[in-house]
Amino acid sequence: MRKLIGLTFLALGVIAGIVLLLAPFGKSPLAAGPLMWFTFPIGCVIGHVSLMVGADRAQMGLHSTIVGGTLLLLGLIATVAQFLVSGGLVAAAEDTFSLWYVASGGFVLGGVAYALRGTGKDSAAQG
Repeated sequence: MRKLIGLTFLALGVIAGIVLLLAPFGKSPLAAGPLMWFTFPIGCVIGHVSLMVGADRAQMGLHSTIVGGTLLLLGLIATVAQFLVSGGLVAAAEDTFSLWYVASGGFVLGGVAYALRGTGKDSAAQG
């Protein structure tokens, strides 16, 4: 049950990040309201922590690699999008503050999650 809750929160956080990433271009399927701004970091953190609790070293490594890689990728896409907007190659329909938010949140949270991939209890030593 804990893993299902963790995956649900993680999915909500990543979806909120994608919505915030698409919002400045008017391409978002959902409104980028206050809940999206709250759900992006909090959903990702709660989801990742829920997946990590009680996991062995291999599972922790896999979860941290996937979560960290996903968030780092979101941060990279937001950075490239901001670069394209500020360079005049792409026009934004709205303010681009959400791109900065996704970039900073993606790099910070993704970096921490990716760094945790080597932690955890060793399942061989538990025996």
